[in-house]
Amino acid sequence: MSLRQIAAQRPVLAAVLCAGLQFLITGLIIQAGIAFAPAAAFGKVKLVAFASTVIFPLAMAQALGLWRQVGLEWSKARPGHVFFASMLLCVLFASMGFHANDQHPFAPEVLIQFINAFGEELLFRGVIFAILLSLPRWQAIVISGVLFGAMHLMHGFMDGNWNHAMWWAAATCLSGAMFAAVRYGTGSLWLVIVLHMVLNLCKIYSNIEFAAGPNALLIAERVAYGFEIALTAYVIFMGSAREKLVQVRSASVQ
Repeated sequence: MSLRQIAAQRPVLAAVLCAGLQFLITGLIIQAGIAFAPAAAFGKVKLVAFASTVIFPLAMAQALGLWRQVGLEWSKARPGHVFFASMLLCVLFASMGFHANDQHPFAPEVLIQFINAFGEELLFRGVIFAILLSLPRWQAIVISGVLFGAMHLMHGFMDGNWNHAMWWAAATCLSGAMFAAVRYGTGSLWLVIVLHMVLNLCKIYSNIEFAAGPNALLIAERVAYGFEIALTAYVIFMGSAREKLVQVRSASVQ
């Protein structure tokens, strides 16, 4: 029995294992760096850990034979209303303009965010999404979101701030669910990669906090969470409605 057949029979277990293996690989790289690398070289350790989040999903897509299911066909990259709605989040964080960030020079940051978005989306909304397609839509979206959020607990290993890592994991659960909803709504992984990358950049360079203060940024983040929940619920509801309509039509034909 092939790996793909095993994954098809146990989709939730396969999805959890894929995310868990990525977490384990990245965590081992970080822990090895902490234990053996000098403090001055920890940036390079993070870079190796970062690279693993691209290499591993590429390997999994190949091992599971899912290249046709991960959504990388350019012909499918046709933005529709769900994608344009999701881009309103970028508009929210860009609403007061942008500011320079000395810690994040723009050109290198664009490349970093593209690689980050490509690796994470290929794993969660590519490989894991394809594995979970046999499940009801709401289950696949929720599982994808929870696994995506759990992956961000890795920041606790990186900086030791577990309170922040827990909060970040909870927030990215919502983002992960929304990204999965957009993947359902568009059928294209490239569009989700673009959304992920642009949204991260808009958050990094947002001028909201500088123009209106920390409270304004907190309000914007809460509005974003509400929007992510609403868009996810819309995609789930519309998908369920279509599935019921198809079932009714099939039953009437029979």
